[in-house]
Amino acid sequence: MLNMFHNLPALAGAAGIVLFILPVFTGRIINIGNVTGFSVCLCLLSAWILRRRAFSLCVRLWRQGPLPRILLTGAAAILTVIALTALILTAMMVRAALRPPASGAPVIVLGCEVKGDRPSRMLRGRMDAAIDHLRKNPAGVCVVSGGKGENELISEAECMYRYMTAAGISPDRILCEDRSTSTRENILFSSQILREKGISTEGGIAVVTNEFHACRAGLIAGKLGIRTGFVCSRSPWWLLPTFYVRELYGLLYQIFL
Repeated sequence: MLNMFHNLPALAGAAGIVLFILPVFTGRIINIGNVTGFSVCLCLLSAWILRRRAFSLCVRLWRQGPLPRILLTGAAAILTVIALTALILTAMMVRAALRPPASGAPVIVLGCEVKGDRPSRMLRGRMDAAIDHLRKNPAGVCVVSGGKGENELISEAECMYRYMTAAGISPDRILCEDRSTSTRENILFSSQILREKGISTEGGIAVVTNEFHACRAGLIAGKLGIRTGFVCSRSPWWLLPTFYVRELYGLLYQIFL
């Protein structure tokens, strides 16, 4: 048992490398999330393998004088800030994902990739979460939101409309917003459609998205003056680390935008 804890950094690094490579083979997904995660885990594993040499090098540098000490201290401080930032952002993401929508709030389903005319795995998860929520709230209405990307044969809104009506949701309960190309436009254009239809958003909206995306969507909606609660779909375990790390960048951008 002690030996396992002793080797925990090496195990974490190796496991992380596998987790961040999996999306490449299961969905041909390569983005800043798995590139960053793979790089960090590779560094962690390498540092563990070379730990004795690295420690000796740091000791020798520390003894060289003030400048190497400043550089080593600065490097340690930067790594500490990065780790604390990641922890704070993670707490924000978890908190947002657990924030329920107000009772009777209109629903906005945020778009995601469509492969040809079929929903991606992520989009299908969002739609299934929306369908379950609408079945539990039979008086509710929703806006399916998403335009047509370069490699998509139909808009994300049209794909969602087809899928959800085929699952038994009445077409009268679904409004389509098919112009948006970003989360901000998803929320902005969808809320405009709701107001045009005489559906109030003053009490907030129920945003359907993945758990890792809820916090950024909430920040965007907040800047638009819209209160949000969330109906979150569960991301596949082998994709969650990649999209979680990518979302850290997105959150930082949104916070400092």
